[in-house]
Amino acid sequence: MKYTVGLIGCGYIANRHIDTISKIKALDLVAVSDIDESKMDSIMQEYRQLTEQRKEILAYKKYEDLLEDERIDIVIIATVSSLHADMAIQALLHHKHVVLEKPLALSIDDANTIAEVSSIVGKRVLVCHQLRYRPVMSRIKELIEQGALGELYFGVASMRINRSSQYYNSAWKGTWEKDGGMLLNQGVHLIDLLIWFMGDVQMVTGEIDRKLDVKSTEDIALGILTFENGAKGIIEANTITLPNNLGYYLTVFGEKGTISIGGPSFNILERCYLPNPFDTEELKTLLKDNNEHVYMYQHFIDALEKEDEVLLGNEKEAMRSLMTIFALYESAREDKKVSLPIRSFATKEMNVRREVNDP
Repeated sequence: MKYTVGLIGCGYIANRHIDTISKIKALDLVAVSDIDESKMDSIMQEYRQLTEQRKEILAYKKYEDLLEDERIDIVIIATVSSLHADMAIQALLHHKHVVLEKPLALSIDDANTIAEVSSIVGKRVLVCHQLRYRPVMSRIKELIEQGALGELYFGVASMRINRSSQYYNSAWKGTWEKDGGMLLNQGVHLIDLLIWFMGDVQMVTGEIDRKLDVKSTEDIALGILTFENGAKGIIEANTITLPNNLGYYLTVFGEKGTISIGGPSFNILERCYLPNPFDTEELKTLLKDNNEHVYMYQHFIDALEKEDEVLLGNEKEAMRSLMTIFALYESAREDKKVSLPIRSFATKEMNVRREVNDP
């Protein structure tokens, strides 16, 4: 079956979606929307080059007009974070399936509404946590579920990267109201994997700090996690690593073994120790396959055609990492431990947080 696609938001991240769509025969881009006409022109030109097609693609300056287009089956939302929830809800109400860039939303209420509307209208939502679809991560998940590591004791997610002052030149970047925090933007993929491997989080203690005064959001974040299975976890993240990115690291420590992946491109097997005979070359080979974005879309198509197919990156799964990050922020703001689930939180509330250096 062929599915027609409309893209809202033609900025940097849209290029990856366009590249992926061009590789999947079941998908056909028919419309784009952005307030910047030059960005729409650029995206349409890129798609035509990738597909070697010259068919007409409609350009809508108003995204509402794109949603009214009855030809469109799937809407991709790749806009400013603060617009994700409202656009996703409107797309669902127009009976479109939704592919939503991270983060899912900037508040618990908005995330819950997306899930409720999706259920009511019977349309699917895919949140782009594509690293779950990277083959090496899928294999590690299998090993954990098979008991290869035994009881899980400890998990660590570490992000040490650089975002310069110039990165925040856009009016919305680095703001709690429109962008959300550093963990929601740069750290969410790593945190999502940590939770996927370790299980749901029960308790969070968090601290954050800000060193770059060109923005409002954090550039240092620390979290201590207690998982429902009794395991412990650490989140350690910063965007002030000089002179450039050092890397991303994810390690799972279990009763029987340890698996750690890291490096500047998150593609180095730092350690794989399992008590039973295991060919570590398998994981090293899988690390070379970075087509997770394509696999994510292919699974989404499968889910559209099979009613009982569960998406790895649906809105309910995305809520797990979202709520953990929100709990870390709330813990930092209120200077106390926070139990999950939390009932209410919005990133804009961080504008009134107690400053770390206040007496």
